[in-house]
Formats: sequence, C-alpha cells, structure tokens
Amino acid sequence: MRRSLSVRSAGVPLALAALLLAGCGSSEEEQRQEAFCENVPDLLEDVTTDLQGVTATPEQAPEMVGDAVERLEAVDPPEGVADDWQALVEAWSGMRDLLEQVDLTDPSANTEFAAEAQQLQSDLVSTGSAVDEYGQENC
Repeated sequence: MRRSLSVRSAGVPLALAALLLAGCGSSEEEQRQEAFCENVPDLLEDVTTDLQGVTATPEQAPEMVGDAVERLEAVDPPEGVADDWQALVEAWSGMRDLLEQVDLTDPSANTEFAAEAQQLQSDLVSTGSAVDEYGQENC
C-alpha cells in the first residue's frame, strides 16, 4: 500500500539520516529519490503529529514549528520535487517567523497578522499538495 506524503493537516519537520543509500549502481539522483520516498512520509507524519499537540500548548508553537523547519530543511529532495519542497520549507519558515511575532496567549491581540496567516496557510496547502502529488506519482 502506497503511503501519502500529505502535509495538509499540519506541517512538517524531521531529521533525516544521511540520504546516501548504498544502492549498487544507483545514480545519486536515484538514491535521493529512494531516500525521499522511503523517509519523507514518516517525516511528514511525525511533523503532523507533533504539531497537532500545539493546540494544547500554544506557547510552544514557535519552538515546535522551528524544530519542524529544521527537519524539513535536512531533506535533500530529488530534482523532480526540489522546487516544490523548497517552497514548502519556505512556507513553514514563514509560519515559524510569524509565530515568533504574535501573542499566543491572546488571539484577539493578533488581528493584524490574520492576512499573513491566511496566506501562509494557503501556501502550506498548495505546496503540501504539490509534494503529495509528486509522491503519489513517483514513489
């Protein structure tokens, strides 16, 4: 059964092991593809699970999203999804940066950030969908 790379329900951070696999005769790109398909679904699932806990402890959100960004940045995606992956990482980085600016103890104090948050949410959905589509077609 094929696992989805979906990140729509949350974000994504994961520390991946070195992406060089001992594939006899495999090109570097083939190794990156294999590592991506093997590791990224678990990474995204872990990130999603971690970030779902943010609602219980919103003050931890900046740190948790920051950890997720670091884990996502550690991925060396194959060429076919590299641009979409970079856009996903940038969207999560933007969310991390936004969370560092807001008052997470008083949501009503953050109305000036609503438009930016909505744009980032849209970016996360679209980039996550693009990565998911790549995974479904290539993994």
